[in-house]
Amino acid sequence: MQTLVLRLPPLAAAHPLPELEYVLLSAEGRLQSAGREQVALLPRGRRVVVVVDALDASVLAVTLPPMPAARLQAALSGALEDRLLQDAGQLHLTAGPLAEDGSVSLACAVQREALDQAIDDLTRAGQEPQSIVPEAALLAPGDALLQTSEQGPRLLWRDLQGEAAWLPLILAADAAVPQALPLPVTPEHLWVQDQAKPQLSWLDLPPELTPATLNDAGWMARAAQSPWNLRQFDLAPKHAFSRGWSGVMEQLATPAWRRVGMLLVLLAVVQLVGMNLAAFQLARQESRLRQQLDATAVEALPGVPAILDARLQVQRALNAARLRTGRPGDDDLDVLMGRASVVVPPGVTPTALKFSPGQLQLTLPGDAAAQAAARCTPAGLACAAQGDVLSINGAAS
Repeated sequence: MQTLVLRLPPLAAAHPLPELEYVLLSAEGRLQSAGREQVALLPRGRRVVVVVDALDASVLAVTLPPMPAARLQAALSGALEDRLLQDAGQLHLTAGPLAEDGSVSLACAVQREALDQAIDDLTRAGQEPQSIVPEAALLAPGDALLQTSEQGPRLLWRDLQGEAAWLPLILAADAAVPQALPLPVTPEHLWVQDQAKPQLSWLDLPPELTPATLNDAGWMARAAQSPWNLRQFDLAPKHAFSRGWSGVMEQLATPAWRRVGMLLVLLAVVQLVGMNLAAFQLARQESRLRQQLDATAVEALPGVPAILDARLQVQRALNAARLRTGRPGDDDLDVLMGRASVVVPPGVTPTALKFSPGQLQLTLPGDAAAQAAARCTPAGLACAAQGDVLSINGAAS
């Protein structure tokens, strides 16, 4: 899965979004491209990681025991309240990577409104970040970085507990003597970005401190592997369904989609009216057919005082007429036995027989019932097999 890492400028200058530095990494973490580009022209990555400038994101040490996520936000606010220069309500406070036991030892504070605006701008541009990493967290505890910025050279460092700070450096090439690192900076390792290499000679470094060069692409690529993510609590990524539903609702709110919606409603109303009209016509046809059937039954049964169920009453009259003339009816046992003799395989003897008016049930050995049911349709008979029981109905199919 490709990862696109973006570096935001200081949040005060991030709206509207200017050209952004980026690196595109392959699924194996190899650098594919890097540069600076307008947001609309940035390459697409399946995962987007954003780096927030150290000027805006302060990494602070805290000590919080394991607790549910629902209580963590309030606990962060209480633990950091005395160390914040602004009201905690104006800041977005997040926990750093959790320890194995779930405790929290690091936190980050960033301007809530500015960060929310940057997330919204990136999302509208089709580059919604899945992770947001504070720049200071790209350093390991005990490391420092000499880098350049729009405000000039600066030193970014983290102490052994992981707390971070940065300091602008007032360096001059024509200084009488190299300047010592500001206290209390005592890094174990010093990194120098490519653009800041000229300023390195202006610093008086301890002899045991050997600087290592780091290019911009390598610096930003560290964010792809960082366990930090500032998208927590109310700035956490929305569920995919919620994002999709919100997008649909925004589209439906446009004038063009409102007209489409009105047309769809009109079509639904027309369809509903048409269905009701068709149902009314079918009901009238059914009523006329029922009246014709009742009239035919009255003619066929002149002595019947009232027609309640024409089909049933005519069938009963026919059965009664057959009995008077000595002819069997379709529901009689001898007729059903004759039909069974047609479909039951030769040589098969039923082991049980059950008769009720209009239906004969035969229990046949083996799969004879299924064989007999298969022979019913060609013979024009109404049969059904369930297990070893064959049911033969009085009415032909």
